[in-house]
Amino acid sequence: MKRPLLVLAVGYIIGIVWGLYCNCSIALLYTILIPIFFLTRFFLKPKKQLKIFSIRRYFRYIKLFLKLSTIVTIIISSLISNSIIIYQNKKYNNMFNNVNDVNIIGIIISNKNEKEYNDVYKIRVQSLNENTMYKDTNLLINIKKNKNYNLKYGDKVIVKGEFKNPTTQRNYKGFNYKEYLKTQKVYGTVNTTSVKTVERNCINRVFIIFNSIHMCIRNNLKIGLPEKYANLLNAIMLGDTNELDPNMVENFRDSNIAHVLAVSGMHISYIILVITKVLSNFLGKRKSKFVTIFILGIFMFITDFSPSVLRATITGGMFLLSKVIYKKSDIWSSLSLSILCTLLYNPFLILNSGLLLSYCGVIGIIVFNKNICNALNRIKVKNTKYKYRIKKFEKLIKYIKETLSISISVQLMILPIIINNFNTIGLVFLITSLLLSIIIGPIMLLGFFAILTSISFLWLFNIIKYPIILFLQLLILISTLGSNLSFNKIYIRTLNIWEITIYYIFIFLINIIFSIYKAKEPSSFEYRIRNIISLIKIFIRMNKKRVISFFLIVCILFSVIKTIPKKLQIHFIDVGQGDSTLIISPMRKNILIDGGGSLKDSFDVGKSILIPYLLDRGITKIDYIIITHMDQDHVRSGY
Repeated sequence: MKRPLLVLAVGYIIGIVWGLYCNCSIALLYTILIPIFFLTRFFLKPKKQLKIFSIRRYFRYIKLFLKLSTIVTIIISSLISNSIIIYQNKKYNNMFNNVNDVNIIGIIISNKNEKEYNDVYKIRVQSLNENTMYKDTNLLINIKKNKNYNLKYGDKVIVKGEFKNPTTQRNYKGFNYKEYLKTQKVYGTVNTTSVKTVERNCINRVFIIFNSIHMCIRNNLKIGLPEKYANLLNAIMLGDTNELDPNMVENFRDSNIAHVLAVSGMHISYIILVITKVLSNFLGKRKSKFVTIFILGIFMFITDFSPSVLRATITGGMFLLSKVIYKKSDIWSSLSLSILCTLLYNPFLILNSGLLLSYCGVIGIIVFNKNICNALNRIKVKNTKYKYRIKKFEKLIKYIKETLSISISVQLMILPIIINNFNTIGLVFLITSLLLSIIIGPIMLLGFFAILTSISFLWLFNIIKYPIILFLQLLILISTLGSNLSFNKIYIRTLNIWEITIYYIFIFLINIIFSIYKAKEPSSFEYRIRNIISLIKIFIRMNKKRVISFFLIVCILFSVIKTIPKKLQIHFIDVGQGDSTLIISPMRKNILIDGGGSLKDSFDVGKSILIPYLLDRGITKIDYIIITHMDQDHVRSGY
């Protein structure tokens, strides 16, 4: 095994996914697959005769990847992770059964998160109703706005209130609050009646110091900058999006630049670049890299070990360490180590959309960027009239091509995740990504200086805050324009697992074929693949009529299948206070009776509940809408 960490990570992820979606031991699967594997190894031995289309011949290529040591490692790591996820699932489901009124002694382990009616804190339980079996479990406590308890990170408190089990999804494929809390290592919520502070600073001193630094940076930026820009800069520099305007977050997401609001590889790259450049003149290149690794560790503490930060800092740290020990860094091993660390801490983070987008984006760059960049470089101007003019802008064109190739690589990999999480795709990501790449550098550099100067050099901070505001205004303008374009935001129905599988198989096959044809010194395997593709082309040319007939028959069959009547379906949609009913007739006519509604202006039922529900059901067209009466809780979903 050249990459044992990658094999361990793959096995660990397989065990977690199997435990989450099959809710049973993966050992049952292996008792079936292992005998099949050894039987195929025995019967599928390649023979000497040459056959282009031969399962026996190409089975050996599978064996090159799936060696016995690789298979054993995957099985062991998946069994371990599968056991962990099943145990933790049972713990989450059964820990607080039959618990209502609670008297908790615990420690506050988060800063205040301000909601519309409540202030929310995370608390680590030491005892609940004088029972220590709940020790070290995490709960969220809701405190009404009018209660001024002045709670701080690290406070030991006595909390009295009512325990609430988190809700599961209320509609088909809807938001599952219980699964979301599992990604935060939280078991439920408590609506408090009273809170009493017993003692201050009851948590590890190191965590208190780093939390104080985090709050100091956040508060200083709020003092020096207008609230809107301070919250945005906090999100960009620290990944703290709690106080960011929801409409602004939506604009960033619709413009396909939401990744700038989560600390990622881009942020770490700028940290490494700035620190190594500054310190190398004083300490030398080798020592400056050691100091940079130490500062990256501090940055992880300040940003509270978010999954994207953990991935980026471990990858960046391993890259720097490889330079120190004069050994080539392996990006796949770095990614594998970071995902293992993340999932060992909390295996339910595999459900976190931010983690999936972060890792899949990086994988997309690693796998597709080279070929896409080569494809873009082949685009040349044939007209000699403009060749001389273009040469003047050669560096700019090269930069634009590199930026576009990275954006396309990322979007190819994360597209199914975006569709299934947001049911939308944006068509202007190439433009917004290009504009973002121009202004994000100055924002990051000025942001670092703003953080440093806001602590000790206020006069300098007052000077640089004006260019910061200007660049942040440009960033907001890009997100607003990108999201408001009428053709940008397209709603897509939720994809099935088989559709996602086919999509990934297709783009990976295209990428492999492109690499094979562009190989300067093809291997024997690559020559065989070329021969197979050539034979397929010859077969299609020789049997053109048969191939066309086959596809026509398949299309006709699908059309006929769609006309076959199905069973009548009636779905009652949970839209809160009001009512909404979806009827799907045997002839696939979609009838919506009422649409629900909310008396709160801030909550759009149509946008937040109704449209996602219809798209999750695979419905993109409503044939008839029936309104029973004009009460707001029946017709006020006007999105």
